[in-house]
Order: sequence, then C-alpha cells, then structure tokens
Amino acid sequence: MFVKTKNFSDDELKKFRALQQRSYSILESAASKLAGGETEKEVAHQLVKDYYASGASSFFHLPVVLFGDRTALPGNWSVNKFFPKKKLLEDGQSVILDASPIYDGYLVDTSYSFCFGDNAQHRDMMLHLSQYRESILASVNAGEGFMQIAESVNNNMTGQGYEPVHTKHIGEVLGHRAVKLSYLPVRPRIKGFDAFTITWFKLKEKLAESGLGRRSPLWNALKTSDHEPHDGLWLVEPHAGKEGVGAKWEEIMVIEDGQGRWLEDTPPHVRQWQQIESGQSYRPLI
Repeated sequence: MFVKTKNFSDDELKKFRALQQRSYSILESAASKLAGGETEKEVAHQLVKDYYASGASSFFHLPVVLFGDRTALPGNWSVNKFFPKKKLLEDGQSVILDASPIYDGYLVDTSYSFCFGDNAQHRDMMLHLSQYRESILASVNAGEGFMQIAESVNNNMTGQGYEPVHTKHIGEVLGHRAVKLSYLPVRPRIKGFDAFTITWFKLKEKLAESGLGRRSPLWNALKTSDHEPHDGLWLVEPHAGKEGVGAKWEEIMVIEDGQGRWLEDTPPHVRQWQQIESGQSYRPLI
C-alpha cells in the first residue's frame, strides 16, 4: 500500500486543511447537541454515522468519546478502555470527542474538549494546554529533537501538577504522522483501527526500533524519536489529566525543510482559549 508522508503539494495541503475543518465541525456540532444523560456509546455511534454522511470512507481509529474521569485516562489505561462505555454524561463533567476519519485516502485526526457545565479545574487545564501550541512549534523551529520536545512537554506538565496522559496513548505519542493513503476498495478493521494503516504504522515503528529505519511515524519521548524533526504532516496531541479531569487538543503541524507551521490559524481550541481568557463560556456554539 502506498503511503505518502511528505512533499505534499499546495492542493494536497488545502485538502488536508479542509478535511481537518470538516472533522472539527462534526465534533463541535456533536458537542453542541449534548443535553446530559447520553452515554458514550450513543454519542460515538452517532459520530460514526455523521462522519460517513460527510464522505468519510473509513477511520484510522473509530471515534473516541470520553466523559468525566475517563477523560483523564486514570490508572493502568489500555487501548480497550478507549472504546465507548455506557457511562452517562452528567453536569460538571469534562468531555473529550476524538475522531480520525479517512476521506479519499487523506487521514486526519481531531479532538474537541470542553466541560458540560462549569468547572474551574477544567478551565485552568485548558489554559495550561494552550502554551504547548507555541512552545512545541518554537522548539521544532529551533531544531530541537522530537524526543527532547516530548520530554520537555512531559516534564513541564508534571512540574505544573498535571499528568501527561498522552503517554498512555498507543505508542506514548505526543504526536503521529498524518498521511495520504492509496485507494483501496475494501478497508478491513483490526480492533477498531483501519487494518492497513495500523499495520503500516507498526511496521515503520518496528523498523525504527531495530535501527533499520529512522522514520518512525510516532513522536514520543522514546529512543525512536531521538532525531531532528522529520518533514511531513504531524498530528500533535498534548493531553493532560488531574483528579478526574482531562483535556486535550489535536491538529496538524506542517514541517518543511525542518521548519514548522500550523496548517490552520484558528482551530476550535484556539478560539476556546481566547474565550476563556476574555471570561466567556467556551462551550460549543454551533
């Protein structure tokens, strides 16, 4: 299977941007419709239908819906715990909606965090997360290594009293590649993941671990990320947790000739940070 990871044309970057915006819109719309009493499973099921209706052909991973303490990935977290449960949405709970649709071979991955009701701890956490959009980009443009950047984020979160729970994601990732996939008439799934895509990710990571390749598709604080920033599209997703509250953001960073930029200027989380700083509500307004 052909997988394109870098040297995207302007038209391809425009397509990635448009699809990222489409995915954000679906998540924000779903969040705006929450009234309380829904289960994670009900919301996730509706998201699948909404994405297919919007033109998605598959998912890198099926939509993730987390309510309350599950947004903080508590305890010994495993991949199976990401699957939606029958947990009911209640007032004051944090919410994370996350989806990775594939449109015409373009893989995007987006997250939307908010609080269903007022919660000062969640508000503070959202503002804490805002600093990483600037610091991660600045570190990339200063030529710092991926491992060093991930370690810095982890240490900074810990130093400010938060748990960097993105280290509980698959591959302990602060980020991973966004890619363009070749067309396949059938896209089988393995435990909620697109079978061909997850196989490619695992193969590339194994090659990097063995020393046969230096192009791991994962960005974390492990040895395989001990290199300068690789060109391509990277889905950056810092995720914090504390005392049963969790929040994250995720968006595409473009790296070309070692220099990074965000694909989009004002994704939903940037608007939310602006609303929080001005004392407004940051709940979805769609």
